[in-house]
Amino acid sequence: MSKTEKLKVVFEADLKESPVAMDWSSSGRWLAVMNVKSFVFLVDSVSGRSLPAWKAHEDDGLALAWHPNLAIFATSCKSGIVKFWSVQDDQTVSQKTELQLQKNSGSNWVEFLKWRPDGKQLAAGVGNSVELVSLEGTIDSSYAFPDGTVADVAWHHKGSLLGVSGYGGIFIYNLSDPSGKPINLKRPGSILSLSWSPDGKYIVAGCQDNSVHLWRFRTREDAQMTGFAYKPLQLKWCDRGKRLLTSGTSDLVIWPFDKKGPEGRSPETRPFHDEAICSLAVSAKGNSIASGCRGGRIAIWNLSGKLEPETWAAVGSRVEHLLWSPEKGSKTLSAGSREGILKLFDASEAI
Repeated sequence: MSKTEKLKVVFEADLKESPVAMDWSSSGRWLAVMNVKSFVFLVDSVSGRSLPAWKAHEDDGLALAWHPNLAIFATSCKSGIVKFWSVQDDQTVSQKTELQLQKNSGSNWVEFLKWRPDGKQLAAGVGNSVELVSLEGTIDSSYAFPDGTVADVAWHHKGSLLGVSGYGGIFIYNLSDPSGKPINLKRPGSILSLSWSPDGKYIVAGCQDNSVHLWRFRTREDAQMTGFAYKPLQLKWCDRGKRLLTSGTSDLVIWPFDKKGPEGRSPETRPFHDEAICSLAVSAKGNSIASGCRGGRIAIWNLSGKLEPETWAAVGSRVEHLLWSPEKGSKTLSAGSREGILKLFDASEAI
């Protein structure tokens, strides 16, 4: 592989502080990034310009998420406040609503914002509970995690099931039956990351004890995926759900989910990075992967080829966030570094 940096930089900005959240609008026009001091940077991919940054919260920022259909995004901070922002075609940004979430116990930090697939509600994790917030800014319902702070939340692709993880396992709430008892998938220790497979057949957890654990949702049958010895902080599906990527080691780790599943099968590993991978991104088509490591290097992998890095780039320090543009036909990759550098790359020659 050539050691030449091939990815073309089409936009670059100094965020002044480390980014805590990054997300693209569903149209692929807007990229929103929030730094640790709650300043939001909004990049217009059509004009190639960034709007003047503004301070979204008085407290430190934590999360940001675009609505799946509308030009609206949500932000949150350490004092329990969630805000909705509306973006117009003329580049006007206005605050749509503000909501103060009340913790049941634990921290006031709203660390997770994840929209329901149909966009009707936003799941906001605060302390030991998850609040479902409507577009109007009201709390529709609240789900408590009984054994401590919420570590992650994940929506089933149909939007009727919400998985909530933390210490001791996963609780799955059926929104079609609010009065029903949640499904409890028990697992010793803490679950750090959570993801449903694209077809909804599996729910996969990255665990504090360095293991990757899965459940077949229909039967509740569970299995530990063997052959991994690092904390899997990120779980990303690719190749139409036939493969699962996990971060934590310097190698790209790929678990097989074709045929009968990963039980009894070791993952593939592909070397490139000199330091541990901390960010992963999968293209909208699911056939191109970007991996970013603690040393600041980014590699592009093509699943239709030999699964070797096609090219690479650098952002100078730990890659905190990586995201492909969701716009059809776009090959734009966004990257944010710990030192506060934001870069947009044109990966046309790599994929």
